[in-house]
Amino acid sequence: MFMKFLLTVAVVALIWFGFRFAQRLAMQKQAPRDQAAKPKPRFTPDPDGESVRDLVKCPICNTWRAPNLGPCGREECPQ
Repeated sequence: MFMKFLLTVAVVALIWFGFRFAQRLAMQKQAPRDQAAKPKPRFTPDPDGESVRDLVKCPICNTWRAPNLGPCGREECPQ
C-alpha cells in the first residue's frame, strides 16, 4: 500500500517538474524573438544641448554632478 502511494507521488512529481522544464525551454526560445522584434532605444540629444552636460567629480564625496547644480549638501563638499 505504501509503495503504491510513493509511486503515485513520484509520477506526479515527475510530470510536474517535466512540465515546468518544458515551459522554461519554451520561454527561453521565445525570448530572443521578442527582443529582436523590439527596436532598441537610442539617445538623441536635444539640439540646444540642454540634455547633455559635462559632469565634474567631487573629490570629497566621489559623486558626479553638473557644475551649475552647486554643492551636494555636505559641509566639506568644495563645489
